[in-house]
Order: sequence, then C-alpha cells, then structure tokens
Amino acid sequence: MGFFLQTNGGIVFMMSSAARVRLTPTRKTIAPTQRKAWLYVGAHFNLGIDSMKILLQLSAALALTALLAAPAQADIVINTTRVIYPEQDREITVKLTNDEETQPRLVQAWIDDGASDKTPDELDVPFQLTPPVTRMEAGKSQSLRIIHTKDKALPTDRESVFWLNVLGVPPKPDDAAEQSSLRFAFRTRIKLFFRPQNLPGKVADAPAALQWKLLPGSGKETVLEVRNPSAYHVSFANVAVALDGRAEEEELQASMVAPGGSERFVLKSAQPAPGAKAEVRFKIVNDFGEAETHTAPL
Repeated sequence: MGFFLQTNGGIVFMMSSAARVRLTPTRKTIAPTQRKAWLYVGAHFNLGIDSMKILLQLSAALALTALLAAPAQADIVINTTRVIYPEQDREITVKLTNDEETQPRLVQAWIDDGASDKTPDELDVPFQLTPPVTRMEAGKSQSLRIIHTKDKALPTDRESVFWLNVLGVPPKPDDAAEQSSLRFAFRTRIKLFFRPQNLPGKVADAPAALQWKLLPGSGKETVLEVRNPSAYHVSFANVAVALDGRAEEEELQASMVAPGGSERFVLKSAQPAPGAKAEVRFKIVNDFGEAETHTAPL
C-alpha cells in the first residue's frame, strides 16, 4: 500500500493511470471545530486529453461541493487545542492519534511562525520537532517531541506565538476501482505559545486586564478597541456588546490580541446612544482549551 506524497507544499493525488492532480493548500475552514482544518483543493491537471480534463474538473467540483456541504473531521487528532512551551522545560511532547479505524496515515508535522503558506523547508523557527514524518497505523498514537533550540533569540518579557501543523495523508488505494476516486489530506494547525520564565502577572489574570473602549469610526460606524497590557496572548471565542442589558453580537475581525498589542472591531448594528449603558461580554480560550466568560464596562 503506497502513500500520496507532499511536494512543494501541495499533495500529489493519483486519480487514474492517465491523470494526475496536484492539490495546493487554501485557507478555507471547512469545519467549525476547535482545531482548524484546511482542505487541499485542486489547482491544475496534467492530462493529455482535453475531454478528460473537463471531466475530471467537473468531477472534482462536484466532489468538493458535496464535501463542503457536510462537516469534515481530520483523521489525525491532536490531544490539545493549543501547546504551551515553558521556557524552563528542555522539551515538551504532543500526542497524536489516528482515528481512522482501518487505514494508516502518513503524518507530516512542522512548526511555522505565522507564515501558513510556507513549506517546512522555507521556515526558520527556533524549534526542533521529531519525528517530522511518520507512519501511523489505524487507531494508534504517536508522540511528537518539540525542543527549543535557542538558536534564535525570543523576547523574554512576553510570550511568543508559533503554530504547530499536522498533515495526515491517506494511502493510495490498492483497489483499481477506488483509484479513480478523489481523496483528501487534512492539515490541522494549532497555536504554540513559548512562555518565558518570570513574566509579570499571571496568565489567568490577562483577560480581566484587557482595556476596552468605544471609538468613532468612519461614517456612522462605531469601533470597539481592545488593548492588552499583559505579557500573555488572549485568544477570543467571541465578543458581544450589550446596550442597556441587551446583547448584540459582533463578528470578530481577529481571534487573538498579542501582548502589548491592540485590536479593533467594527460594530455594525450595536450603535450606542449618548448616555446608554454599555458593556462588552467576551469569551476567551484558556490554556486548557476551555471557554471562559468575562464582562467589562465601556
């Protein structure tokens, strides 16, 4: 049983003896899970017959439409929704599990610095991850070891954020009939926080320390600004502005505010009148992946 191979950031899928499809990553989230899964969708076809090219393009489009209409779940499951690396630790481990009941997966793992579209060999991060590529049998688990190499200076007065990527590649079908089907590889990408020693304050107190205020925007819009004076990143699950006790949820433009940083959200429907009582109600995701509810006056 062979595996599909990753080349230059894409996946080569063997669809038939006459066709080869290269799939390249997009940033379209297809499942509302705690782990974001990106679908690798078709980019171009190397075919010698135009009619077959059209047929494959239509087949791929129909398959993608059907897939996007249903929830998708990666077979390779990470045992956490974020990784915390304390500076004093020599190494940390992350557990992976192949939830597929009958087939193995080829797993590739790497760490990026926020450049999600770069290939592993294009990245320069101060971490060593082993094994970078491994075969995981059906239902089995594997631990990833992450070691801070210290060959690149990181801030000592605040957290730094990186991203752990795990790509699960399905095997090439042995059955000739199944080789004409379109199969997908899923990439899971979660945050990795490098946490220096002796940071001021506690991570649990960071959400309460956020500073919120309303600012005039362009035209009739109002802008909600949040500033983070702490040394820790704060990740949001959602934000709502309540006017006179009535909550009006607003879509986030960013999911996290960095240490010493700020973010702004445009209020599209909640427009506070002069003298109105307003407060912000927000949920954050803590170190354990749990949602915590907080409120703050405006």
